[in-house]
Amino acid sequence: MSNGATDTTTFKNIFRITAIIDFIYGLGFLLMPAMQFQMSQDPGIPANPGWVRWAGGALIGFAAGAWLASGSPAKQRPLVTSLCIGHGLSALALIYSTLSGEYRGVAWYIWSPVILTGAIAAAMYWLMNKYRGVL
Repeated sequence: MSNGATDTTTFKNIFRITAIIDFIYGLGFLLMPAMQFQMSQDPGIPANPGWVRWAGGALIGFAAGAWLASGSPAKQRPLVTSLCIGHGLSALALIYSTLSGEYRGVAWYIWSPVILTGAIAAAMYWLMNKYRGVL
Protein backbone atom coordinates (compact mmCIF):
# COMPACT_ATOMS: atom_id res chain seq x y z
CA MET A 1 0.00 0.00 0.00
CA SER A 2 1.40 3.32 -0.98
CA ASN A 3 -0.58 5.70 1.22
CA GLY A 4 -1.93 4.12 4.41
CA ALA A 5 -4.34 6.95 5.30
CA THR A 6 -5.85 7.08 1.82
CA ASP A 7 -6.11 3.33 1.58
CA THR A 8 -7.84 3.05 4.96
CA THR A 9 -10.24 5.84 3.99
CA THR A 10 -11.16 4.04 0.76
CA PHE A 11 -11.80 0.80 2.65
CA LYS A 12 -13.83 2.62 5.31
CA ASN A 13 -15.94 4.48 2.73
CA ILE A 14 -16.77 1.36 0.72
CA PHE A 15 -17.66 -0.59 3.84
CA ARG A 16 -19.82 2.20 5.27
CA ILE A 17 -21.67 2.70 1.98
CA THR A 18 -22.28 -1.05 1.87
CA ALA A 19 -23.53 -0.97 5.47
CA ILE A 20 -25.93 1.88 4.77
CA ILE A 21 -27.37 0.25 1.63
CA ASP A 22 -27.77 -3.13 3.34
CA PHE A 23 -29.32 -1.50 6.41
CA ILE A 24 -31.90 0.43 4.38
CA TYR A 25 -32.90 -2.63 2.35
CA GLY A 26 -32.89 -4.73 5.50
CA LEU A 27 -35.21 -2.35 7.34
CA GLY A 28 -37.57 -2.36 4.38
CA PHE A 29 -37.79 -6.14 4.24
CA LEU A 30 -37.89 -6.62 8.02
CA LEU A 31 -40.46 -3.96 8.91
CA MET A 32 -42.41 -3.29 5.69
CA PRO A 33 -42.40 -6.32 3.40
CA ALA A 34 -45.96 -5.68 2.16
CA MET A 35 -45.00 -2.15 1.11
CA GLN A 36 -41.93 -3.53 -0.67
CA PHE A 37 -44.15 -5.91 -2.63
CA GLN A 38 -46.63 -3.17 -3.51
CA MET A 39 -43.83 -0.94 -4.81
CA SER A 40 -42.67 -3.69 -7.16
CA GLN A 41 -46.13 -3.99 -8.76
CA ASP A 42 -45.31 -7.63 -9.52
CA PRO A 43 -48.51 -9.67 -9.82
CA GLY A 44 -46.71 -12.76 -8.51
CA ILE A 45 -46.00 -11.49 -5.00
CA PRO A 46 -46.38 -13.99 -2.14
CA ALA A 47 -49.70 -13.98 -0.26
CA ASN A 48 -47.79 -13.65 3.00
CA PRO A 49 -45.16 -10.88 2.98
CA GLY A 50 -43.64 -12.39 6.11
CA TRP A 51 -41.73 -14.73 3.82
CA VAL A 52 -39.05 -12.06 3.32
CA ARG A 53 -38.75 -10.69 6.87
CA TRP A 54 -35.86 -13.08 7.57
CA ALA A 55 -33.92 -11.53 4.67
CA GLY A 56 -34.31 -8.13 6.31
CA GLY A 57 -32.75 -9.42 9.50
CA ALA A 58 -29.86 -10.97 7.59
CA LEU A 59 -29.23 -7.73 5.68
CA ILE A 60 -29.21 -5.72 8.90
CA GLY A 61 -26.71 -8.21 10.33
CA PHE A 62 -24.47 -7.84 7.26
CA ALA A 63 -24.77 -4.07 7.61
CA ALA A 64 -23.67 -4.20 11.23
CA GLY A 65 -20.69 -6.40 10.35
CA ALA A 66 -19.63 -4.09 7.53
CA TRP A 67 -19.98 -0.99 9.72
CA LEU A 68 -18.01 -2.53 12.59
CA ALA A 69 -15.26 -3.73 10.21
CA SER A 70 -15.04 -0.37 8.43
CA GLY A 71 -12.50 1.01 10.86
CA SER A 72 -9.72 -1.41 10.06
CA PRO A 73 -9.01 -3.41 6.92
CA ALA A 74 -6.60 -5.70 8.78
CA LYS A 75 -7.73 -9.34 8.79
CA GLN A 76 -11.09 -8.59 7.13
CA ARG A 77 -10.56 -10.82 4.08
CA PRO A 78 -13.23 -13.38 5.10
CA LEU A 79 -15.81 -10.60 5.49
CA VAL A 80 -14.80 -8.90 2.23
CA THR A 81 -14.99 -12.27 0.46
CA SER A 82 -18.41 -13.12 1.90
CA LEU A 83 -19.82 -9.68 1.04
CA CYS A 84 -18.43 -10.03 -2.49
CA ILE A 85 -19.98 -13.46 -2.99
CA GLY A 86 -23.29 -12.61 -1.30
CA HIS A 87 -23.88 -9.40 -3.21
CA GLY A 88 -22.65 -10.92 -6.47
CA LEU A 89 -25.02 -13.88 -6.18
CA SER A 90 -27.88 -11.53 -5.26
CA ALA A 91 -27.28 -9.46 -8.38
CA LEU A 92 -27.13 -12.59 -10.54
CA ALA A 93 -30.32 -13.98 -8.98
CA LEU A 94 -32.19 -10.74 -9.66
CA ILE A 95 -30.91 -10.64 -13.24
CA TYR A 96 -32.00 -14.25 -13.73
CA SER A 97 -35.46 -13.48 -12.33
CA THR A 98 -35.80 -10.62 -14.76
CA LEU A 99 -34.49 -12.38 -17.87
CA SER A 100 -36.40 -15.62 -17.20
CA GLY A 101 -39.71 -13.80 -16.82
CA GLU A 102 -40.14 -14.71 -13.14
CA TYR A 103 -40.24 -11.02 -12.21
CA ARG A 104 -43.05 -9.11 -13.88
CA GLY A 105 -43.10 -5.89 -11.86
CA VAL A 106 -41.80 -2.44 -12.70
CA ALA A 107 -38.29 -2.40 -14.13
CA TRP A 108 -36.79 0.28 -11.86
CA TYR A 109 -37.67 -1.77 -8.78
CA ILE A 110 -35.57 -4.75 -9.83
CA TRP A 111 -32.77 -2.95 -11.67
CA SER A 112 -32.00 -0.67 -8.72
CA PRO A 113 -30.89 -3.54 -6.46
CA VAL A 114 -29.20 -5.27 -9.42
CA ILE A 115 -27.02 -2.20 -9.90
CA LEU A 116 -26.43 -1.65 -6.17
CA THR A 117 -25.59 -5.27 -5.32
CA GLY A 118 -23.50 -5.64 -8.46
CA ALA A 119 -21.56 -2.48 -7.61
CA ILE A 120 -21.00 -3.65 -4.04
CA ALA A 121 -19.76 -7.04 -5.29
CA ALA A 122 -17.39 -5.30 -7.71
CA ALA A 123 -16.16 -2.96 -4.97
CA MET A 124 -15.50 -5.90 -2.63
CA TYR A 125 -13.62 -7.71 -5.38
CA TRP A 126 -11.57 -4.55 -5.96
CA LEU A 127 -10.85 -4.32 -2.21
CA MET A 128 -9.64 -7.94 -2.17
CA ASN A 129 -7.10 -7.07 -4.84
CA LYS A 130 -6.14 -3.63 -3.51
CA TYR A 131 -5.58 -4.85 0.05
CA ARG A 132 -4.08 -8.23 -0.86
CA GLY A 133 -1.26 -7.91 1.68
CA VAL A 134 -3.41 -6.42 4.46
CA LEU A 135 -6.66 -8.38 4.47
